[in-house]
Amino acid sequence: MTGGLLEKAKQASEDSDSDDVAAAADDVITKTLDPVPSSPPFGLSDSSARTFGFGLFGLSLAAIFALPYMDWFPFFGWVVLAMLVASGYLTSIYVKFGMNSGAAVRPTQWSAIVVGWLVLSSGVWMIGMETDSGGILLTDGQVHEDDNTVTLMLRHSTGTLFGAAWEGGNVEVSVTQDGVETWSGTINVMMNQEDMVGPYGIVTLQISDFYVDSAIQIDGFTSLGLVNTVEHPYTVSVTLDGVTATQVLPTLDLSRDVDDVDEEAWGQVGDNNCEAGYTTCVEYVEIRGWAGMGVEGADEDTTPVRVRGDYTLDMSFGLSGEDSSIDQKPITVSGTEASWAAGDCAAGTMDIAVDTSAFKFKCNSQYQFSPDIALSDSSGDREYGCYELTLTAYQGVDEEGNPVAVATSSSFYLFEQDSSSSEGNTYYSETFESTESC
Repeated sequence: MTGGLLEKAKQASEDSDSDDVAAAADDVITKTLDPVPSSPPFGLSDSSARTFGFGLFGLSLAAIFALPYMDWFPFFGWVVLAMLVASGYLTSIYVKFGMNSGAAVRPTQWSAIVVGWLVLSSGVWMIGMETDSGGILLTDGQVHEDDNTVTLMLRHSTGTLFGAAWEGGNVEVSVTQDGVETWSGTINVMMNQEDMVGPYGIVTLQISDFYVDSAIQIDGFTSLGLVNTVEHPYTVSVTLDGVTATQVLPTLDLSRDVDDVDEEAWGQVGDNNCEAGYTTCVEYVEIRGWAGMGVEGADEDTTPVRVRGDYTLDMSFGLSGEDSSIDQKPITVSGTEASWAAGDCAAGTMDIAVDTSAFKFKCNSQYQFSPDIALSDSSGDREYGCYELTLTAYQGVDEEGNPVAVATSSSFYLFEQDSSSSEGNTYYSETFESTESC
């Protein structure tokens, strides 16, 4: 009886141990097969990893087209390449946690990422490298009248995704007009300037080195009878490492030859400030001038075309055959700025031929001459008769260093006094009119 109970108890105990062991084994197996909890690094989610990965990939491709403007950033191509690699890594995070539930990215998936990125980006990289195959840009040609120079801005692109910017050195420069070379040489350029676009250097040329003919020239008349002007611009070419950039220079600023002048005097007749016994008198005299390029044989029908450059104007106005009654010192012109020393009028300055070739002579801050200066002798008495106005332009010097007269013109005017009597009183009047000759 006792033995039977012991066997049953032992058997029950053995059955209990077997169940415990089986339960423990099942628990271990279950824990081993369950996925290991994990999350994307850097605080990302699978969707944000995908967004950042694709976005960075697109940004890296777009950055390739910014290469021509990134010379200030050495080796910018390496930055673009790093962006491409980073976008691939972020995409692999999305594959691991968004598609594989945290399991490692399989080799076939890595292959798909690498091949896909290479295929999608290769075309853009090739276009970007061709677009920025290395070059220079020449812009902003300006003419400076103060020192008679031309300056241009020179920009450089690296010519490779992984290269450094050009820091300056010698460049080959040539200037042509109508396809004919007027000057060539080597200029050292320092890339020591910078603006919002990036670094640049200044190419400086002396106008006297390349200037031959005016960049604007006259070629007869139009069908409407107007002066026909034709542009013959100067073109600057800069060559660096076999790459050439060109820039056309402004034409007006390089139209500098004076070959025609015109002049005109006009007397304002009225009753203001007249001497006693005068019903009318000449209140003041205006003297106008024109200087520039003209049409040969048509001087009476046209006025000169405006120019720039350096020249001198000499004006005389007085009784024909006598010295000038106006002591007008020569007017020195540089571009559009004119100046003169003191004579009968104070020294002064004015702008000349800004919009047209026309201008007025200036005396004591006014564009007119008083009769005491223009129509009187040294004692202040009126001098009636035939007056001659002559305007002469000088430009350049001869072998002996004397100014060369390039254009001159004269016109004539009658300044007369009339009288009339009424009730025993004599009244006077003055007239000022143009005439063909004296």
